[in-house]
Amino acid sequence: MTTIPSNLARVPNLLSSRIMLSSISRSSRDLLNMQVKMASGKAINRPSDDAIGTSAVSVLDDLIEQRDQRLRNLSHADAVLNNVDAALGDVSGILLEAKGIASSQIGIGSDEQTRQNQAQIIDAMLSEVISIANRKYQQIYFFAGNATDRPPIVSLQNGLQYQGQGDGLTTDIGLSRDLPITVSGADAFGALSARVQGSRDLDPILTLQTRLVDLNGARGLGVSLGTVNVDVNGTDVTVDLSSAHTVGDVIDTLQTAIQTVDAGAIVQIDPATGNRFEIIPTLGPITISDPEVDATAADLGLNTTFPLGGGAGADVDPRLTEHSLVTSLTGVTAPLGVIRLSNVGQTRDLDLSGAQTIRDIMNLVEGLDLGIRVEIAPTGDRLNFINELSGGQMSIAEVAGGTTATELGVRSFAAETLLADFNDGLGVQIRSGSVDPETGLPDPAADEDIQITTHDGTVFAVDFAGAETVQDILDAINAASGGTVTADLAADGNGIQLTDNTAGANDFTVARLNGSFAGEDLGILGSTAGATLVGEDRATVAVDSVFSHLMALRDALESNDERGIMLAGEKLETDISRVAETRAEVGVRNRRVTDATTREEDLQIQDQGLKSQIQDLDFTEAALRFGLLQQQLQAGLTTASQISYLSLLDFLG
Repeated sequence: MTTIPSNLARVPNLLSSRIMLSSISRSSRDLLNMQVKMASGKAINRPSDDAIGTSAVSVLDDLIEQRDQRLRNLSHADAVLNNVDAALGDVSGILLEAKGIASSQIGIGSDEQTRQNQAQIIDAMLSEVISIANRKYQQIYFFAGNATDRPPIVSLQNGLQYQGQGDGLTTDIGLSRDLPITVSGADAFGALSARVQGSRDLDPILTLQTRLVDLNGARGLGVSLGTVNVDVNGTDVTVDLSSAHTVGDVIDTLQTAIQTVDAGAIVQIDPATGNRFEIIPTLGPITISDPEVDATAADLGLNTTFPLGGGAGADVDPRLTEHSLVTSLTGVTAPLGVIRLSNVGQTRDLDLSGAQTIRDIMNLVEGLDLGIRVEIAPTGDRLNFINELSGGQMSIAEVAGGTTATELGVRSFAAETLLADFNDGLGVQIRSGSVDPETGLPDPAADEDIQITTHDGTVFAVDFAGAETVQDILDAINAASGGTVTADLAADGNGIQLTDNTAGANDFTVARLNGSFAGEDLGILGSTAGATLVGEDRATVAVDSVFSHLMALRDALESNDERGIMLAGEKLETDISRVAETRAEVGVRNRRVTDATTREEDLQIQDQGLKSQIQDLDFTEAALRFGLLQQQLQAGLTTASQISYLSLLDFLG
């Protein structure tokens, strides 16, 4: 009988034990994992549970977090817009009441004392409107536009200054277009003047320091930087301009590349125009073009052939910026001279000779603290002077025959000033269309507006029919005078200056004719023993705002000025309409916020549902799986206990 060694007899037993132990361990591990899942309620507790599912859950978590933040933003936006709407509603109620007071104080039934009493009520209303304009919610001022960290309306000198900026504060609320949740005070209350808008294109010339980003480009699309192909008298050169920042960089790079072939060639700013590049070859024509993928040459106005002897490219149209040098402005004499600025009854003569850049001009004007702001027009070609003071009458004039305000295009009483802008927008009442009551035919003599008497006794009438600008008024007077009187703009200050060119004992007089108000509206009525009669400045720039009109109504009531009361009441009609339009716009924004909130909540539910499908545990399936794992473990333990006593002889038997 063959004897089997004991260690060999135990080999099957050892192998079986190891297999069963591995199976029991795996079952125990799976059972433990299932217990953890059932305890947490999640099918994925760590990345190793499901790598793909974990990645999807991570993306969904980010989306859900973003939606949570947007919902918080939407809630805040809704609260702010509701408060803005309530504030505008309060202003609307006050303005309707003020309009009623103005209407009640016109005509019979009202006396001086009653009007003075009502003036106190209007003054209280003005204070309340200012308080509403400065309302805030969670440190956000409703009517400051983008500058929501400071009150939009503050007292300055004898007026009210608007120091808000922009159209409104925006926040991320998941919309394709930004939605402001605050309102510009200029939109709600008309807190800024619309004039003086520059009348001249200052058309800055190029300098070596001019930044390429400040060019409109020859195509009007700015300047895209890349490579250009240069043919120098038959030799091709590729020039990379992608790293250029200024006009000087373009000139240096091009000239260096071209001079490798044509050593005498010159690249420079065109001295004749100052707004384009000039290339002067010495060997032969130079042609510049763009590769298929770039448009740099076209944007720089260089995609042309420059002949022997030189030629200029296209106008690259430099924009006016805060960095633009005064010396680069077309038609402006440098250094600048003195201009006269007036507002809220105060006048300052401002010396601009030290201004080197547009930013310097802005700073010098702001330093006067007159509530006047200088800004570059959105078109990027001229300056605008803005009156920020409600209750102030701004004017910009020349001093002692200077020309600086005119050259900058910002004189408020200029030849091109519209008559419609006179007298706070009331314009100039010019007679026209008179008819002879006897014949029924047009009567031109009845349309004559003023009568002028000179020192030598000459008398002539002037008809302003058809006049639309100050220049039209000057032309009409000069044409009617036959040379006896010269009409021009005042050399010092603003107004129409009339000069009597005759001599005699009579006073130089301008009088109303045919009951026309034109002379009064133009500010030229009067009489003098001298040779010069300077009219009043009736083209001052006022802020057409709620505050200005309430001030005007208060002052008219205090002075018992019935015509002023009527005019202020008419202005309040415009304010009421403006507030109503702004409130409607706020309502539209609020509705968009409400719709966005509903949409965001729906999407959040969808994201959370998808996340739940991936991450959350199916307890029914888990319970069944748990039971199977228990049975599997029990079976493994039972089997292991049974085979632990077996040997090779058991298998051989």
